[in-house]
Amino acid sequence: MPTEVAVSTQDVELLELDVCQLNSVASLLFQTYQNDALMQRIFQADKADYEKRLRAAIREELIAQWDNEQPIIAAMHDDVLLGVVCLSKVEQQFGPTSRWNWYISMLLTAGWVSTRYVLEKERQIKSLLKDQPCYLISFIGVAEQYQQQGIGRLLCQAALQESVERGGVNQLAVFISDQQQHQFFSHCGFSQQHALDVHDVPGALLTLDVD
Repeated sequence: MPTEVAVSTQDVELLELDVCQLNSVASLLFQTYQNDALMQRIFQADKADYEKRLRAAIREELIAQWDNEQPIIAAMHDDVLLGVVCLSKVEQQFGPTSRWNWYISMLLTAGWVSTRYVLEKERQIKSLLKDQPCYLISFIGVAEQYQQQGIGRLLCQAALQESVERGGVNQLAVFISDQQQHQFFSHCGFSQQHALDVHDVPGALLTLDVD
């Protein structure tokens, strides 16, 4: 278990991702999501090479977001990556043209079953958002040694600010699959809109109005 490192939120810089940080971000997000119940279900944790499939899927999603110029905001301190939040404008995340290269890459790296599960998850979320202009938090994570210091809240605030500045949306949304996530996002101002079971994993879709 990494030793906790104290950082004041006043010393944290919130920056748009540089492409050279892509591998570091992918590694941080893998550590964040490897024990997530939904990720374990989608990428079949009971089968061999689960970690390989999850790593590949996270990387492919980051590349797709980078290629489509979707916001990826890093929390940095002295050139150290503390955390990251990734946003996807719903119509761009779910649009067939922008997802084609992602789809092929996912088939090759994660396999058909996992790709189908991801697409079904996206379909369910889109149906609940009812085509409202919206940014979806696709990933958010803080390195273990920097947790419980307010960095996650900073990232949520940065996601909201980015949504306001880019314009064209009226909501920020996130899908959560455990009570700890629910408490965190509730404290950040999100409210539950829909209960949602994805592949037998119970969860909820939470939203925050963008002023």
